[in-house]
Amino acid sequence: MFLYHGLSHLFAESPELAFFLSVGLGCWVGRIKVGVFQLGGVAGSLLMAVLISQCGVHIGSSLKTVLFVLFIYAVGYRSGPGFFRSLGRQSLREVVLAVIMAISAFVTVVGVGRLFHLDKGMAAGLAAGGLTQSAIIGTASSALEKLSLPLAQVQQMQAHVAVGYAVTYIFGSIGTIIFCVNILPLFMRRNMRDDALKAGSLPEEVEDNALPAVQDEEASRQAAVPVATDLVYNMLGMALGLMLGLVVVRLGSVSITLGSGGGALLSGLLFGWWHGRHPTYGEMPSSVCLLWGSFGLAGFVAVTGLQTGGQVVEIITHQGVMILLLGMIVTIVPLVVTALAGRFLLGYRNVALFAGALAGTRSSNPAFGEVLAKAGHSSPTIPFAITYALANVLLTLLGPLIVAFV
Repeated sequence: MFLYHGLSHLFAESPELAFFLSVGLGCWVGRIKVGVFQLGGVAGSLLMAVLISQCGVHIGSSLKTVLFVLFIYAVGYRSGPGFFRSLGRQSLREVVLAVIMAISAFVTVVGVGRLFHLDKGMAAGLAAGGLTQSAIIGTASSALEKLSLPLAQVQQMQAHVAVGYAVTYIFGSIGTIIFCVNILPLFMRRNMRDDALKAGSLPEEVEDNALPAVQDEEASRQAAVPVATDLVYNMLGMALGLMLGLVVVRLGSVSITLGSGGGALLSGLLFGWWHGRHPTYGEMPSSVCLLWGSFGLAGFVAVTGLQTGGQVVEIITHQGVMILLLGMIVTIVPLVVTALAGRFLLGYRNVALFAGALAGTRSSNPAFGEVLAKAGHSSPTIPFAITYALANVLLTLLGPLIVAFV
């Protein structure tokens, strides 16, 4: 009790301390590995923030918006060149696969939300956790703020986003690994290692911890020659994104808005693509891009956890099992639909390439790492890189759509 009162007084005097502790300790917890599963810095930061919030922390929402814009702009900037390159004919099959995943995920979430009478926040949380796409937390929360609803109701739905994500994220991550690595080869009756070697012109071993090299083309040059970030170019890019997020399109009684998150993502894509075409403008070293991305998202969910931690614990206590089961539906159904479409409509026959592409449609680095380990070859990397770049955009944009249609 003495410790509780001491921490409560300390965080009342300096709420910023609670924020930095949540991010720092959360990222440390996120590094702990249990078998093949690793919580990650984002989920770890949310967990620590919810725990620290029980001491009573009051922190403003402006910081949350700034942090998320930093994150989502960096995602767009990094993905921009690859995103627009991936729209060519040679990668049409992977493009269609990523679109099928996004559409089936949207239909599943909206269907579950309406069938079980979930509010917009809980439905968006199921999508963020069940699809392991943390960015949906931000785009959905941003869209919720644009609704003409009382502040207390908006904050309650934003708390539900955090709840849905926290409860469903673990199965969303593990379920994707199991499906891509174990179930898909059984379904296709093929051996992943054999197919990987057939797909590659030269056999090459891949380390168990190998991850996709979805990086800027000039990463090696930047590592050798330090360059400064063009703050003028990139701050104008973020400002443009925020202005795009203010636009509201009305389709009958439904209002659709990108919100600050969706707008910043689109401007990041465009500004990153333009820099790729004209490298003398808009420089942002890959290290800075990674910092903005990792700190922005971890900080955003930490603020969300600090603001809504009390409600999170109460809802998990009363509805945790039901939310977990609904999250499993959101994880499994889009994977099954996309796998069937890929096999019978798009003609995937090589299970190694298909598993890489399927992991990419979920932006799942853990699943891709396990696919590489089982394949023993880097051939799944190319289809993964294409669908990964697309999924980062398509799944993130589900946030405002779910808010609009649930």
